[in-house]
Amino acid sequence: MRALLFLVLTLAHVALWAQPAGEPPAAVSPRADFAALDKNKDGYLSKLEAAGDREIAKRFSSFDADGDGRLSEAEYVYAKQYNDRRVLRDAALTARVKAALLAEKGIPSLSISVDTYEGQVQLSGFVPAPDIVSRAGRVTASVSGVRSVHNNIAVK
Repeated sequence: MRALLFLVLTLAHVALWAQPAGEPPAAVSPRADFAALDKNKDGYLSKLEAAGDREIAKRFSSFDADGDGRLSEAEYVYAKQYNDRRVLRDAALTARVKAALLAEKGIPSLSISVDTYEGQVQLSGFVPAPDIVSRAGRVTASVSGVRSVHNNIAVK
């Protein structure tokens, strides 16, 4: 059990630091993504054009570093890198929550699904007793980095 917990934590750590902060993933070229979104081919993304990428559109104004109401390619690349780091942080947090649930005796952790978005953790699945639902929620809330817990575990 401890070996499995160690393995999960190690993999979470590796996933968090595997991608250097300054490099976009090799599989996705920011220039190709940028060009696809830049419908009018002016070299910038307007708020309307950025709507083609939900994560970029969500934080458009924070990524618009010069405040000109549009994203340059450099601002877009930064936004994509920021999002990639967020995804890795969420994956690491998911792994830490799963490890904490696995380490807790009496919680059927394999019956519980854990999803994380921006530090908000959603638990779902089926467990045999109501007390397990609340214990799983408390264990999850105690994990460092968890901002909120949406406990959708049902008793079966």
